[in-house]
Amino acid sequence: MEETIHTHNLKKRIEELEKIIAQNKLMQFADLAERFKVFSSITSEGILLTENGYCIDANERVCHTLGFKHHEIIGKFAPDFIVPEYRQDALKKLNDKSETPYESVAINKDGIYFPIEIKAKNLDYKGREVRAIVIRDISDQKKTQFDLALTVDKFKEVIDNAGDGILIGNTHGIIIEVNIAFLKMTGFSKEELIGQHISSVFTPESITNFPLRFDLLNSGQSILMERDIRCKDGKSIPCEMNSKRPNDNYYLSIIRDLSERKNSEKEIIKAKEKAEESDRLKSAFIANMSHEIRTPMNGILGFTELLKNENIDPLTRQDYVQIIANSGQQLLNIINDVLEISRIETGQTTLNLSCFDIVHTVQKLAGFFHTIATQNNNQIFIEINQLDDNIFYGDEAKVQQILTNLINNSLKFTSNGKVTIGLTSSHDSLILSVEDTGIGIPINYQKSIFERFIQADHKDNKIYKGTGLGLAICQKLTLLMEGEIWMKSEENIGTVFYVKLPFLAHK
Repeated sequence: MEETIHTHNLKKRIEELEKIIAQNKLMQFADLAERFKVFSSITSEGILLTENGYCIDANERVCHTLGFKHHEIIGKFAPDFIVPEYRQDALKKLNDKSETPYESVAINKDGIYFPIEIKAKNLDYKGREVRAIVIRDISDQKKTQFDLALTVDKFKEVIDNAGDGILIGNTHGIIIEVNIAFLKMTGFSKEELIGQHISSVFTPESITNFPLRFDLLNSGQSILMERDIRCKDGKSIPCEMNSKRPNDNYYLSIIRDLSERKNSEKEIIKAKEKAEESDRLKSAFIANMSHEIRTPMNGILGFTELLKNENIDPLTRQDYVQIIANSGQQLLNIINDVLEISRIETGQTTLNLSCFDIVHTVQKLAGFFHTIATQNNNQIFIEINQLDDNIFYGDEAKVQQILTNLINNSLKFTSNGKVTIGLTSSHDSLILSVEDTGIGIPINYQKSIFERFIQADHKDNKIYKGTGLGLAICQKLTLLMEGEIWMKSEENIGTVFYVKLPFLAHK
């Protein structure tokens, strides 16, 4: 009987102890919940408190983030808030009790996906293992990163597609970025430039004459100056360099290749000089023409006046008539030269092609100039070498006009010598030459001898009359026939002119 009473009292005591333990557990959990509520209310991040993966509490922030009310979250399995594609990874980290932060994708009550960052830590709270999970919505961060990446990509695209070269250097002047235009400009690869000091891309003379003024850049000034860039192949190119320091972290230089501009400036200077020279030559030509026209005109008018005298003898009268005729011919030649150069330059001269005997043409010219040659004790010779065929297809009148000018010039500047007319042929051309043993052409005139109004300046220039148009006419007629003309000369030795005319196909 006593034993039964003792057993009953023991059971009752056990039940009382169990109630006390249960109450203590509730108090412990209530204490934990209270602490959780206090700490979670002062953070801007969402917090879930889980036990065995199931939510036992949540703060307002995570309820707002996930779109659930507080009572809807309690009891849910935490990995279910993760989208299916990432759920297995979240479950693994839960089971492994991982504390490493990671990114995942959550799904809210409305089924909307959004990126999150998860930080979790298992806690032992008075014998109970709970897991605190911090959830942060990183949608804005991701958007900012995307926008920044997009901006960087656009910035890089703008830099790479810029027409000018762009160099970016750090605060020590070391190149940290370079665009495609600069690489094309210099021939270097990006790897060869990154890490080099900016001074390495300029010639030493440029750095000496135009030093890099980091002090001015650091004070906020922009610097615009010209320097010579050193290319990979050793050449240098002129450039305009506009440098500034946009912020404290780097320097920026925009480099423009000035090669074309410099060449254009040179061409403009050359054109200006040529125009000035042309004006000078025209002025000299007009003065020369005035003299050349006045001389025969004076002869014509003067001796015509003398012919009015009835008392002059027939022989003297005949001499006067011959002088008037010669003066008239000289005046006609001057007018013809001016008209001819004008017709050629205005495109009014056309070719009249036909087959003719070139040897016969040369023989006729030699016969015509024979009398003129003897006036200065000169002789005319014809020399034929390797001429495949006497018949040539071309414009006989213009070939004759070229040879006439060349022979006339040779005889004019030769005394007690000889003039040789040469004929030869190559596989595709006929080559004519006129060689003399005259006074030659001064070397400073040889490059410009075919220009209009140019006449070599000799000490006896008054003796050698002319307009300075003959050789210009020869060159233009030769070019019209798709040929070329050149000369060799040595003072006091003689001159030889060559005319190369292509064999044209018969039409």
